[in-house]
Amino acid sequence: AKSKLFQAARVGRARHTVRAGFEGLSSMSGMLKDAAILAFGLVAGALFARTSTRKRFAPPVRAPGIKAWRMSKWVKYGGVLRTQGLCGDLTKASTSTTAEQTTEALARLDGVLKEAGITRAHLIAITIYIADISEANFEEMNKVYDAWIDPKSKPTRLCVQAKMGHSAKVEIRAEAYCED
Repeated sequence: AKSKLFQAARVGRARHTVRAGFEGLSSMSGMLKDAAILAFGLVAGALFARTSTRKRFAPPVRAPGIKAWRMSKWVKYGGVLRTQGLCGDLTKASTSTTAEQTTEALARLDGVLKEAGITRAHLIAITIYIADISEANFEEMNKVYDAWIDPKSKPTRLCVQAKMGHSAKVEIRAEAYCED
């Protein structure tokens, strides 16, 4: 409701501006007046178009997450799908390797993409959180990631070290373009 009031106020100001401009033309005559009317018509058209042709997005589409009271598994909004952080099997986290957790997290990402009706080719950004970014763990994660990623449509990637709960070694979050 607030945005409709704001838009109505903008349209009202535009109409007032155009009306005031036309009233100022009464003292002109001939070709000058015709040119001024044409110019005011163009300005009025631009003002009205600017206030009425804005793209409006539908409300976000949400998929319930594992802890539905806390988060969504993914959200589609404005042509972009954003996922929650995805980890491997946390029941085996204390005994699994960085490579195993990366493989499991990427498999879950594949499942989310499939559920949302898109593929790896739609990915635009991936963020990887790794508990221990030592050279060995980083290379272990990279081997799995490099084998998984679509080489023809690689997304941007951010990889940071983060302290994580439940003995998780890797957590992955992604963004992809999609249809609303």
